[in-house]
Amino acid sequence: MLGKRHCVPITQDSFGPWLSAALSVPIALLFGLGIPLLVLGIPGDPTAYTISIVSLGLLTSLELRRGWARLAVGFAVSFVTFLFVIQQSTAALNLSPLGLADGSLLWASLPPSLAVFAAGILFSDKTQLKVVKANALAICSLAVGFGISSTGVAGVNSSSIASSILFLAALGVPANAAQMTLLHLLSRMGKARRFSLGMMPTAFFAYNLLSFASFVSSFNVNRLYPFLSSLAFLPALAMIGMGSVRFGPKTSTANVPSATSTPSTTRPRVTVIGDSSIRQGRQQTVRITTASGGKPRSMTEIRATVTKPGGKTEMLKVSKTSEGQYKTTYQPKGPGNYAVHVTATSKDHLMGDESFSFNVQAPPTHHPPPPPPQPSKGHPAPAPPPPPSPPTTLRAVPQSSSNLPKLDNWNPQLWVGRDLHGYKVKEHLASGLTGYVLHAIFEHNNVEVAIKIPILKQGTGTTALDETMSEATRLLELSERSKYVVQLRGILVDRLNVQEILKGDAALYLQSPPAIVMEFMKGGAAKKLLEDPSYESLYYSEKWGGIVMLIGHMIATALETIHKAGFVHLDVKPQNILFNTIPQPTGSEMMDKMQSGVLVPKLADLGSAVKAGAKVNQFTPEYAPGEQVLGDSAASAMDIYALGATLYNMMTKTPFNSKRLIDAMNNATRGQGSNKGGGELRSAWDSFDPDFARIAKFQSAIPIMKSMLAKDPRQRPDAGTVASSLRNLKDMKISS
Repeated sequence: MLGKRHCVPITQDSFGPWLSAALSVPIALLFGLGIPLLVLGIPGDPTAYTISIVSLGLLTSLELRRGWARLAVGFAVSFVTFLFVIQQSTAALNLSPLGLADGSLLWASLPPSLAVFAAGILFSDKTQLKVVKANALAICSLAVGFGISSTGVAGVNSSSIASSILFLAALGVPANAAQMTLLHLLSRMGKARRFSLGMMPTAFFAYNLLSFASFVSSFNVNRLYPFLSSLAFLPALAMIGMGSVRFGPKTSTANVPSATSTPSTTRPRVTVIGDSSIRQGRQQTVRITTASGGKPRSMTEIRATVTKPGGKTEMLKVSKTSEGQYKTTYQPKGPGNYAVHVTATSKDHLMGDESFSFNVQAPPTHHPPPPPPQPSKGHPAPAPPPPPSPPTTLRAVPQSSSNLPKLDNWNPQLWVGRDLHGYKVKEHLASGLTGYVLHAIFEHNNVEVAIKIPILKQGTGTTALDETMSEATRLLELSERSKYVVQLRGILVDRLNVQEILKGDAALYLQSPPAIVMEFMKGGAAKKLLEDPSYESLYYSEKWGGIVMLIGHMIATALETIHKAGFVHLDVKPQNILFNTIPQPTGSEMMDKMQSGVLVPKLADLGSAVKAGAKVNQFTPEYAPGEQVLGDSAASAMDIYALGATLYNMMTKTPFNSKRLIDAMNNATRGQGSNKGGGELRSAWDSFDPDFARIAKFQSAIPIMKSMLAKDPRQRPDAGTVASSLRNLKDMKISS
């Protein structure tokens, strides 16, 4: 721990300060020793001048940091420098020599040093006219210091201080005019937003003013050099500071374990709330909350966009309502799913983001009543019909909370027959580790959908659900990029409802659960082809090997799209390969339908996908590689292994991973202790010897299968290579 605590990492935050401080030394030697003595032949002791440049370099480096420590260091650096510079300048100003013995030099140096400290507090990258204010602060503080030191501490003469201010102000404005222009232009540069330019200009104007005052008092050309040379070294120092922000090394958070990362600040937390479902014609109001350190905090920038059902994006206008509270409104033009994405930037230039989606339902169709029949000529009008009885509204019978099971023992059959977010639930299809899958229909247009509802347990936090919903929102558009991915129709979640559900509100879970709406795949999962007896002849068909390769090609194509977008699926398996229509029971028919595009296998459960480099939160032991369970960050190679294991299972009806490896993966997640469970899994993975003899009859597929199922993830091919190789094997013949 001591070794880690005392190391000096070269990161984006430390690179700039180190570079600025280090390069100020050669600049000081160049302008303080080299040019005046060797080139211009100017005599004199340049020590104080050189010290002032080095101090400006240190202050420049501190402008790139945050916190009270930089203010303390800035004060100390300025105070020591003012001791040297003021002592050298007083002789030229015809003032009594200031010294440490009587305290006069200390009192002269203290006010401008405190001004540098105050500038670090008062001036930021958002301060208006900060260069002018820094000059005024330097003039006043230097005048106060000279006034106090020249009159004596015990009897400070206010008129002496006032006259000093008038004298130095008259000199300071013209003397620093050019430098103020330079600093103003430099502070407006694009990469200077993190470069506060508060302490360094205040100290610089004080140093520069002393040099100019010395020249005015003595008219010694030698004393004019420090003033003129600042036009060169000032931009050099400022450019180094800003350049270090632009060119500093970037640290990849994906490669740095969170256990050893100790950032000084945390990303702002963004919460987005709105109605999960509205009627067309209604306005959606989205409320945004930003927090940092557990408290509401306002941000320097809030950006909100809405993605429409067709994929187009539109900027939203965000207004601030109170500290850390914002809102935006949007009027949808048509039905469908809309996704709002919010990005917040804090004062520390840290970013947080969150997404929210809502469904817009088409208005109900109203048919005008037929016109009343016109009476025939010569016949009396018939008596008007009696008024119609009021329509009977059919409502779901409310179920008492006392009759509902608890969340931990939830029965998904309770949703059958109910309306969820505008969808009529027809049946419960399946239950997985993370959610229930329902078959539903949107009755306005009779579109069938599948609805996945996350399994919620009482007392658990919302973090995992928030991450799942946020990632799923970003995958909405991704699901439309590949025809081999089950499309996501929308994400319906109200975080306020979720908070109440997690407190045990089963009735709310029944009425308005969080949900992911997906394309309904009528053909079922590829797993059915291995388990349903009606497909037994298909499995033993000579076309079966080519069918498996063609399925693999299409799923690899889907993975290529997902990986290029920066995501990893993490749960490729036969259960997550779904068909749009019912597969044919014979090999020739199924192959023909797949090649013609009538029968399409698609990769499902995009809700399990995470960003590449993120923490792995789930796996299926029969198909996952060892590194996925051993704690590696999410990587595309994990999906390649899982696809290989899936194809192996479809060719053999047996898992690729050994029983020992599967048991070790399960044991590693059952709370047996990380050391024991992890050690057992590591041993099982290292000793795992794949059995490729089972697929010997698929001889031409063995090379690509071995590369996909390599234990070293670096040896596995990418999804594009796999897709190309498997496509070439669709006509594969079974070896006898």
